[in-house]
Amino acid sequence: LWGAGPACHSVEPMLVGALSSVRSNLSTASRTSSQSRSNLGTLRSHAGQDRPGTPEAPDQKAAGRPRIHEKRLTKPLQDIQLPLSEDKISQLRAYLKSDGLSEGAAALRSRPATVEELRSLGKVLGYMPHLNVVPPKSQIGEVVSRVQALDQSLQQQVQDICDKLREKQVTSTMESCRRCWVARLGKVFRLGILGDIWMQTAFYLCYTIMLQVHAAQNDWTLQWTAAIEDNIYYPALVASFLLSMRASDCMLRFQLGRRHCFEMEKSLREMAFEVMTKLSLEHPENERDVLARNCVPNSLKKQYFKHEFRRLVKLLFACAARDLNDSALEDEEISAADAERLPCALTDVELATVHVTHSAYGHVFRVYLVAAWLTKLMRKIQDENLFDDDSVFGNAHALLQDFKTAWFNARTVAYTQMPNNIIHMLWLMVQVLNLVLPYELVSVCRHMTWLPSLFISIAFFGTLRMSAVLENPFGFDEDDIAVWEVSRNLDEDIALIMFYSGLDEVGGENLYRSTVMKDSIHIYDTVYESYTDDDVSH
Repeated sequence: LWGAGPACHSVEPMLVGALSSVRSNLSTASRTSSQSRSNLGTLRSHAGQDRPGTPEAPDQKAAGRPRIHEKRLTKPLQDIQLPLSEDKISQLRAYLKSDGLSEGAAALRSRPATVEELRSLGKVLGYMPHLNVVPPKSQIGEVVSRVQALDQSLQQQVQDICDKLREKQVTSTMESCRRCWVARLGKVFRLGILGDIWMQTAFYLCYTIMLQVHAAQNDWTLQWTAAIEDNIYYPALVASFLLSMRASDCMLRFQLGRRHCFEMEKSLREMAFEVMTKLSLEHPENERDVLARNCVPNSLKKQYFKHEFRRLVKLLFACAARDLNDSALEDEEISAADAERLPCALTDVELATVHVTHSAYGHVFRVYLVAAWLTKLMRKIQDENLFDDDSVFGNAHALLQDFKTAWFNARTVAYTQMPNNIIHMLWLMVQVLNLVLPYELVSVCRHMTWLPSLFISIAFFGTLRMSAVLENPFGFDEDDIAVWEVSRNLDEDIALIMFYSGLDEVGGENLYRSTVMKDSIHIYDTVYESYTDDDVSH
């Protein structure tokens, strides 16, 4: 399975000839020295060849032998001579890496994405590199050790969540008051939007003060003042109306973006609760016998499924959120601190897949693709009858569709805006009004003209800046929707659901549970003394 983008087509004929020549020379070198055979093995492991030599014809090919495909690279191999040195082998590896194929592409496990990989999620490869499909084989030991490691990680995260909640409860009253007052004062005494418009405000304030000095030297009489004519107020009213309409529209866009973002979170939360609590808790099979047959017991499948489900949900939300937030970057590079706010874990193949395209290019490919992985993961568990209810997959699939709908609506908000010509016209009107209005006010306000001029500059330029901030509610600024906090809370919620999924069975009075032949459930420290050890299941 492999694919290539249009950028690779121009070099394909040259690469086919180059690789054929390399293959022929490698065959000669492999017969002359053991060093060449070692180098050939290294090349074969990275170029995907079965063995050296010219590929056999289809009718002469041995049964079951994989067909050889030439690797399509975005740039040609240069000056490859035999026998291959270690530098040349490293060069070949670098070319393969630059084409999107890492050396660990056949890794069995996922891994947390590095900072550089998180930063590069907004960049695209444009095509999918070569993939090798290997039939599955039984690896019970690897599966058991992997699930145990994931269980320990989950338990540690749940413990950290509980510790965080307890710390908030035991905080002293004095410390709480201090934090509250500091937070309130911090919200009041800060620049905010003023920090973005201070240069324009300072310029027009100085301009107004110089105008006051000029008017004072002329006995506060200018040719064009409010005492003579007031025509300037009509365009000022029109500009104020247009600015108000734009600010109102941008506020509605911010509200829509926030609503769609929390609809995405709501859909994934409900899907996680539906799936985790509907996994069957009974294990009728004898796990030791199943393991003795070198098969995976259902209990182990379900436990591994929970961790994979959580990982893919986190990856889905991370890809969706990055596609939304990257709309505010334009040509800028994302910082490492901002990239680390949306962590995820993925395999090398998944990493190459999500780099095929991006929403900034008008595509929804990778978000829909990760959603498809999640759908197939749940369908497989449904086909193996590991859910308590046959409707679990249908309900979860419907919630996943709701997530994609909410994300697409949020994407519409993120990647659309008012035409730049209209925004530029509003900017020009604001500049002209701030130049002309002090002339109208100086004959009336005289030495205090700077004060209304300052308020007018802050109001006009502040409204323009506020509209620009609210127009796209997604990004990494302080005023944008904190989707990284939504992602963190969602992952913590799923971790708690995974760890305490069995608690959906403890509801109801024990007296009523006895009438429907259900076990009575008690807090361990408050078990009735009349019960014996044999009656109580710890």
